Amino acid sequence: MSTTNDPSREAKRKLRRAEMAAQNALELVRFGRLSPTEGAPHAIAHAERVYRLRRYPVSDTAPRRIKAPVLLVPPLMVTSEVYDVAPDISAVRALGDAGVDVWLCDFGSPEHEEGGMARTLDDHVRAVVDAIRRVHTTTGEKVHVAGYSQGGMFVYQAAAFLRCEGIASLVTFGSPVDIHKNLPGVSAGALEQLIRVATTMIERPLERIEGLPGFLTSTGFKLLSVRKEVDQIVDFWRKIHDRDALARRESRRRFLAGDGFVAWPGPALRKFVEEFIVHNRLLEGGFVIDGRTVTLADIDVPILAFLGTRDEIARPAAILAVREAAPQAEVYAVPLPAGHFGLVVGSLAMQKTWPTVVDWMDWRERRGPRPALIPKPKVHEEVDPEDLELGSDIDVELFYEAALDTMRGAWKKLGELTEDAGDLFDSVRYQLPQLGTLERLRSSSRVGLSVALVEQAKRHPDATFFLYQGRAFTYAQADQRVTAVTKGFLSLEVRPGQRVALLMESRPSFLTAVAALNRLGAVAVVLPHAADEATLRTAIAEGEGSMIVTDPENARRARAAFEGTVVSLGGATQERALPEGVRDMEAIDPEAVELPRWYVPNPGHARDLSMVLFSRGRGGEPRASRVTNGRFATSAFGASAGCTLTPNDTVYCCLPLHHPTGLLVAVGSAVVAGARLAIGSPFSVETFWAEAHRYGATVAFYAGDMVRALVDAERRPIDQRSALRLFAGSGMRDDVWDRVGPRFGDRISVMEFYASTEANLVLANASGERALSLGRPLPGSAEIAVLAYDFPTRTLRRDPWGRGIACGPEEAGLL
Repeated sequence: MSTTNDPSREAKRKLRRAEMAAQNALELVRFGRLSPTEGAPHAIAHAERVYRLRRYPVSDTAPRRIKAPVLLVPPLMVTSEVYDVAPDISAVRALGDAGVDVWLCDFGSPEHEEGGMARTLDDHVRAVVDAIRRVHTTTGEKVHVAGYSQGGMFVYQAAAFLRCEGIASLVTFGSPVDIHKNLPGVSAGALEQLIRVATTMIERPLERIEGLPGFLTSTGFKLLSVRKEVDQIVDFWRKIHDRDALARRESRRRFLAGDGFVAWPGPALRKFVEEFIVHNRLLEGGFVIDGRTVTLADIDVPILAFLGTRDEIARPAAILAVREAAPQAEVYAVPLPAGHFGLVVGSLAMQKTWPTVVDWMDWRERRGPRPALIPKPKVHEEVDPEDLELGSDIDVELFYEAALDTMRGAWKKLGELTEDAGDLFDSVRYQLPQLGTLERLRSSSRVGLSVALVEQAKRHPDATFFLYQGRAFTYAQADQRVTAVTKGFLSLEVRPGQRVALLMESRPSFLTAVAALNRLGAVAVVLPHAADEATLRTAIAEGEGSMIVTDPENARRARAAFEGTVVSLGGATQERALPEGVRDMEAIDPEAVELPRWYVPNPGHARDLSMVLFSRGRGGEPRASRVTNGRFATSAFGASAGCTLTPNDTVYCCLPLHHPTGLLVAVGSAVVAGARLAIGSPFSVETFWAEAHRYGATVAFYAGDMVRALVDAERRPIDQRSALRLFAGSGMRDDVWDRVGPRFGDRISVMEFYASTEANLVLANASGERALSLGRPLPGSAEIAVLAYDFPTRTLRRDPWGRGIACGPEEAGLL
C-alpha cells in the first residue's frame, strides 16, 4: 500500500518544519545568529591608532606561488570582512589558495575605536601609505595594491602620494575617479552648479554631525535596492526551517543585514564631499594630503580597473576616467556583468574577479600569459559605457538599479534650469559683492593685502590658501605666520610709514613679509631679485628703503648692495648659513615680543602707500611705481570679479611675485575671492602643465607672450586633461589668441585685462568675445579716454583751447 499521499505523514512533516522554523527563529532572536562567524585565520603584523595590518597565510598546497604580495584596502562604511564574507566567497582564501601572499589594511569600526569618529580622510590615506611601505620592507618585493570602491580611491591617492615607490601595480574594483560622471544626462556646467547649490544647503549640517553611523549607511544602501532586499528577506523566511541552508548563508546574511557596515567619521565625510564631490579633485588634481598637494598624473605603474556594467554606485564612465587623470599609467579595464557589491563578493567574483587578479599578478611577473579577461593594451582609449554588455545579477548582489528613466529625465531638466540659475547665484554670491566693494571704495576705506587675509582667515580658517612646491597652507596658518613676522618687525623697530626693501624670490616668505609690513602700516619696497648690484642700489635709493629683508639665497647680494640693516626671512634650516652682518629673523621668538601700546593692526587706508614696485624705465633704469592700498584693492577685486573667481578656484601664478601681475593681480584676486593660490616655478612648458595638474589650477595668469609657448608645444596627454578654464593677463598677440581655441578646445578661454600700476584703473574683457580687446572699465575705476598723441615729440595733441583731443577710430593714442 502506497504511503506517498498519507495525510498523517504530510501533517507530521509540516509540523516538523514548523518546529524547526520556530526553533531557528527563537535562536536568531536570542543570539542574533545561527552559527559562529567564520573568518579566515590571520596574524596582526602591525597595529596603530587608525588601522591594523593583517597578514594571511599562503596555502601549503597552492599550485603556484606569486612573488609579489597583494595589499587589500577596504572602503569607508564597509568592514574589511568584505574580502572574507564567508568561506565559499572569501577573496583572501581564494588568493591564498592560489599562492598569493595576502595583506589587508583593516580600519576597524571607527564608532568603537578611541577617537575613531574624529578620523580624517588624510588619516586613512596615510594608513594605506604606511601599510604599503611596511609590506614592501617586510617582503622585499614591490606590492600590488588593491582597493574596493572608496578603498580603490585610497589606493590611487596613496600611490600618487608615494609617486608609486614600492608599488608593482594598482587594482581597483568599482572605484570612481570622475565622480561627476556618476550623475549622467546633465551638462558639466549645470552639474557643477547643482553640486554647488546642494553643498551650500548641507554644509552647515555637515559641520555639526559627528559622522554617519553604520546602521544609517546600511539602510541607505538597502534603499537603493528595495526590490532585491525584499527578495532576500522572502527567500530567508522560505528557508527558515532548513538550518543547514541558513548556516551556509549566515555570514553573508549578517554582513548584508548590517554587520558589514561601519560608521563614516565626520571629518572624513566633510573632506570627501569638499574635495571629491564638489571639486572633483581626484580627476582634476590638487587634492591635499598631509599638507602636500597630490595628483594622479604622477601614477606611472599599470592599473587594472574592474567595473560593473550594472553598477549604479560607480558607473563605468566614472571609473574609466582614470585614463584621463593618470595619463602616464597603462590602464586595463575589465567589465563584468555585476553590480557594485558583486565585483568582489559572490559567485561571479569567485569565478572571474579573483582568478583574474591572480593571473594579473603572475603576468606582471612575466611568468604567466595575459589573463583571458584582460584585453590587449589600448592606452588612453575611451570605452563607451553604452557599448558594455549587460549581464544578469548574482545571488548576493546588494545594489540594484537606483535611477529610473523618469528620474533621469527630471534630473536633466533640473540641470538645464540650474545652469542659468547657478550662474546668477554665483554672480550674486561672489561677483556682485566684489564689484560693490570697488564702487564703495573711498580714500578712507580700510583695505589692503593684510585686511583681506584676516577676513578670509576668519571666514574659512581651514580652507587652503596657498600651495607651494607641493605643500599646502591654510588661511589660518598664513595669518598666524603673518602675525609672527609682524612681531619680528616690531622687535626690529619698524614703524608705520617706514619703507622696507624686499629682495626675495617667489616663495611664501615673500608674501608673508609683504602682508606683515602692510599689517604694520609700513611700506614694502619690492626689488627685482634678478637685478645686478648697480640696479639694486639704484632701486633701493629710488624706493627709499631703510632696511632690506632677504631670503638666504639672496643674503650675500643684499649685503653687498646695501650698507644698512639686512635681515633674512624664511628658507630651510640647512640653507641659513648667513653672511656676517645679516640677522636671522627666524631666530626671533614672536611670543617674547611685547606689542607696543601704539600698535594697531592694519592701520592703513585706501589713500595710504602700501608698496613700491619697479618696472624698466628709459635706458633700462628701474622706475618706481607707488601703489596705494586702494590701488591694490582695485586690482585684486577687479581681477577677481573679471575672472569670476570663487572659493572653488585655484589661481596658478608662475610669474615672479615682484611683477605687478603676480603680486597685485594673481595674489590679490585669490585672497579677496578666498580661492587657492598656487605659487608655481618660473614659467616653462614642462613645469606649467605638471604643476597645473598637481595643484588643480583653474585660472592661470600670464604676461606678454607667455601663452605662445604653450600653444606651440607638441600635444601630450598631460595638457589635454586639466581643470584649467581660463588664461587671464595682458599682452597676448592676435595670432596666439586665435590658436588658443583650436589648441585647447572650448575648455579654456581667454580674458585680457589692463591694470594700471599707479592709476586707479582696471579694464577687463570679461566676456572674451572680442579678441585682443582690453574690455571696459570695472566699477570704481577712474574716468578714462584715449587722447591723440604726437609720438615723435611725445606730447598730447590739443585743440585751440588747450584741451586734449580724443582719438579717432583705428588711431593710436595715449590712455
